[in-house]
Amino acid sequence: MESSLKICAAYIRVSTHDQEEYSPDSQLKLIRDYAGRNGYALPEEFIFQDDGISGRTAEKRPGFMRMIAAAKEKPRPFETILVWKFSRFARNQEESVVYKSLLKKENGIDVVSISEPLIEGPFGGLIERIIEWFDAFYSANLGAEVRRGMTERASRGLPVSAAPLGYTYKDKSFVVIPEEADTVRVIYRDFLSGVPIIAIAKKLNSQGLRTKRGGPWENRTVRYILTNPVYTGKVRWCSEGANDYHRSTLLEGTRIVEGEHEAIISQEEFDRAQRRMEDYLKRYRGTARKTQRQEVSHMLQGLVKCSACGGTLSFTGTGMNCVRYVHGKCKMSHYITVKKLEELALGSIEDQMSGLKLNIIPRQRTDLEAERQRLEQLLRREEAVLGRYKEAYAAGVDSLEEYREHKAASSKRTQEVLKALEKLKRPAGAGPAAFSEKHREVSRALKEGELTGQEKNLLLRGFVDHMVFYKAMKKVEVVYYV
Repeated sequence: MESSLKICAAYIRVSTHDQEEYSPDSQLKLIRDYAGRNGYALPEEFIFQDDGISGRTAEKRPGFMRMIAAAKEKPRPFETILVWKFSRFARNQEESVVYKSLLKKENGIDVVSISEPLIEGPFGGLIERIIEWFDAFYSANLGAEVRRGMTERASRGLPVSAAPLGYTYKDKSFVVIPEEADTVRVIYRDFLSGVPIIAIAKKLNSQGLRTKRGGPWENRTVRYILTNPVYTGKVRWCSEGANDYHRSTLLEGTRIVEGEHEAIISQEEFDRAQRRMEDYLKRYRGTARKTQRQEVSHMLQGLVKCSACGGTLSFTGTGMNCVRYVHGKCKMSHYITVKKLEELALGSIEDQMSGLKLNIIPRQRTDLEAERQRLEQLLRREEAVLGRYKEAYAAGVDSLEEYREHKAASSKRTQEVLKALEKLKRPAGAGPAAFSEKHREVSRALKEGELTGQEKNLLLRGFVDHMVFYKAMKKVEVVYYV
């Protein structure tokens, strides 16, 4: 006889860290109490949680999406999902209806709010829709109220964003941090003296200085400092959405007003910096984006890594260099002409194929990785099932014969899963001789002039995982994959 307990899952969500009343621990405790009183078993692996995430969009909630994926498995792993309130499941009424319908119709799984009991029948369904509508209205109205409050605050010259470098928050306003303010002044002074942005970033990194978030300096972080009017004592705000301040154009509706905080840079210095920035952008505008937009046109595009930092080598004129060095994050230049790099790479492939000295690694395919995760979840579930069989036997619910029968069936299922996992771990054709024989003709074709750069790149990506360029040794190390 099977245990009479029904298996359930729990979904827990909090939108912000200050929701003490509905903290994750509080929600879980109440859900456990409800499950115990109503004949549910709640295994640990079926507790799904999202912290500090809005309930408006399901795709932005990883815990929620893992729960939906688990619910779709056959046979269904649980028959009910318990939530503290329906608003924890979703604040978007459309998504709430879609996911509840999917769970109910395709998997026979109900969503139950432990604090909002519903009566049976169509009237209960109507009450549930009303609750969902109210939650959606509350969420949308809350967002509008927050934007309205921030707009009003900005109009009075009060900050509505995180404190940038040079400032900290005190009594709901920006207060200058002298040491950081000195860094801001140095950035403006160097830029106005003609120092390139990349050189400023490298200088700051070499001095051990870090951005406000503790990261290394690069082009975009220096540019953000140089284009932020907050340093002149102003506040910038847009009620229509978030601006990308690394671009030269701002969203319509962006407002810049006089703030109540102390300026670090004079308005005259800031205006001079903006004029020089415009000249700077005119000179380089489109170069980086054009490189990012262009289709694959070179044999080694996207395949070669810097030996110093692991960054990808990108094109700079007629050569290639470490992209992190270009952005001021790597200390060693790896510049080399495209022709020379291709000669080194093809020479290394030919030598390694002939000498069978190949560095071959297994590359996990996305579909195989998903299958591995599914099998591992089946193993964990089987362990939980076996544990429940033991509990049923210990409580006198199952006889010894029934327990042995259940245990044997569980062991058989476990062995089948373990065999399937073992097959995933054994990559085929990983021997150097077999690998070389399979790809030798392809490596020869790479030297022929008939193929385009894009075609050669596709051929390389068929068996090369990546390459590492060692500038000092003028050497390219090739890493292959199966």
